[in-house]
Amino acid sequence: METAPRQGLGTFFRSLIDFVDEKGLREQVRAAVSPQTRALIDKFPRPMSFLPSTPIDEVEAALLKLTSADVCVECGLAVARPLGWSLLQPVLRIAFQFLGQSAEPIFSNLDRFFSLVTRGISFSWEREGKGGTVLARFDGPDTPEAAFHVLRGSLLFAFEASGTTGTVTAPEVVESTPFEAVVRYRVSWT
Repeated sequence: METAPRQGLGTFFRSLIDFVDEKGLREQVRAAVSPQTRALIDKFPRPMSFLPSTPIDEVEAALLKLTSADVCVECGLAVARPLGWSLLQPVLRIAFQFLGQSAEPIFSNLDRFFSLVTRGISFSWEREGKGGTVLARFDGPDTPEAAFHVLRGSLLFAFEASGTTGTVTAPEVVESTPFEAVVRYRVSWT
């Protein structure tokens, strides 16, 4: 499979397919993706290896086409849970000890958290009262819209992890070039 400007952990891909299976959509998704992605669906990559984002993008785009943006948001949250409660939990615990138990330490450190699971996606955070703005930069061209909705769901995990209540707005594409897509999410909590 060709290289891609973004990558995701094999565990992320497995969780993505688990969600597709829970929705009963495996065969429809398989029919909508490339033969290379079908092969990964049939034989998962190693859990801790990084794979090009292409198969992830294809599965997410098929999911959006078959369902809705809301289902992609649900997918992002479902995929974030196993990663957050296993891989990220020790890091979250330390962040809360030093920075306080709220969603803000998570949003202000998204680069650190996401770098454990993805490559080629970077974040900036601007706090505004009880909330703020997340800018996500997806490296490379042609990032599918579905990826923006899945990320929204993953960002919602910050509220579960911190034991707070809040919202993340629908993604707003600020810029899309052959080099990157920049997407804005407005975040608030109580």
